Amino acid sequence: MAQVLINGYCNRRSLWPEEHTERLDVPAGRNQVQLAARPVLRILSAHGRYGYGRRDRRQLNSANVDYVSVLAVLGSPPQFLPLDVNLIEVTGASGEVWLPTGMFLVPYSTIDITYVAGFVDIPYRIKLYVALIVNEICAKGSADRISYSVGRVSRTFASPSFIPADVRSDCNPS
Repeated sequence: MAQVLINGYCNRRSLWPEEHTERLDVPAGRNQVQLAARPVLRILSAHGRYGYGRRDRRQLNSANVDYVSVLAVLGSPPQFLPLDVNLIEVTGASGEVWLPTGMFLVPYSTIDITYVAGFVDIPYRIKLYVALIVNEICAKGSADRISYSVGRVSRTFASPSFIPADVRSDCNPS
């Protein structure tokens, strides 16, 4: 139960290595994104798509000459293209991903990325946090619950009071 509370607080199914898939918008003028689950162990696949730039960032004549505008004239929005995962650079601990530029040095605007993230060996501090939460559960019992409902969907969670303040301050869910 304590591990489930930590997983829920960190917004993950598990801290063990698992496959994750995300669709991310690449910030304008950058070839870098941040993955949600960390530490990242390896990138399995990635697909990028070019998109239309914001109108307020275009110059007067660029609508006639840039690559994406040519694609707009020739058909629908661009398809997702496979990226070579060997060209993607990832910082495992932070989940920071640097993407290669696309065709004609045009950056991608959206990427779909599948990766494996998690701990091969659970760190000592996480084992300590599980023990602290088990102590809180034993001290308070399991009756402290919070329920949320929207329409016909309802979820019941353990109260955040089960997670001690020192554990909460050291965890940074994102």
